[in-house]
Amino acid sequence: MKRLIPILASTLLCLFTACSSNTVFDDEHTFDRNVWNRFTPEVYELNINNIEDYYNIDFTVAVDTTVYRYDEVPVIIELKAPGGEQRQFYGHVVLREKGRWRGEMSDGFRVVTGRIRNYFSFNAKGRHQLEVRHTTSQYDLEGIHSLKVTVTRAKIDYNL
Repeated sequence: MKRLIPILASTLLCLFTACSSNTVFDDEHTFDRNVWNRFTPEVYELNINNIEDYYNIDFTVAVDTTVYRYDEVPVIIELKAPGGEQRQFYGHVVLREKGRWRGEMSDGFRVVTGRIRNYFSFNAKGRHQLEVRHTTSQYDLEGIHSLKVTVTRAKIDYNL
């Protein structure tokens, strides 16, 4: 019986945490000196095993509010599939609405998450490259501490 309790505990922990998670990809890049250069894309590599599912793509941005001067972070995303297919789309993470910062403060940075794509479908299985560039007029975008990309399986409710 004493041996069974740790096994049951680890199984239950797995069921309620990582094993039941819909997260397919989660990676964060930090920028040197909190500066993001427009001509240097941030490249994320993710592995997609199921093309029948739909996915949500979220970006989490950490900014220094004393330096960053825009209400949002506009980006262009280029997706490169294993078979050579390439898709481009625009997105943005809204940081301020009506002059008020969104998100939470963490380690001196404002951390805001925004949905870039709902119910996105990948056309091929395998390793995909996601290249992200900012689209502001600045060559060096100051005040950006980090950019995190999270891809999760979308929950589709057919009973709407």
